[in-house]
Amino acid sequence: MYCVTVLYPNAADGHFDFDYYRNVHIPHMLELLGDNVQGMELRRGLQAVDGAPAVFHCLLNTHVRSAEDFQRVMADHADWVLADIPKYTNLQPIIQIDQVL
Repeated sequence: MYCVTVLYPNAADGHFDFDYYRNVHIPHMLELLGDNVQGMELRRGLQAVDGAPAVFHCLLNTHVRSAEDFQRVMADHADWVLADIPKYTNLQPIIQIDQVL
């Protein structure tokens, strides 16, 4: 199993429309990814332990069976994915694929 982590860093000039991301972007991505998805966890950053602003606005972990299938879907639908990002944020996401041990 693999985990695709998407992080949206908090920045002074950044904005993030969590409702759009949760209600429009993610459901469409789940439809594209199909049964490759085994589970998903969406988190909204609230604050650091010391009370400072959260380091990330949003953290998404998507567990998939196949990293290759995930990458293929992303490549096949890159135009839509890239066009949709400005609808909810001006931040550059950090994306990482991990093997779950």
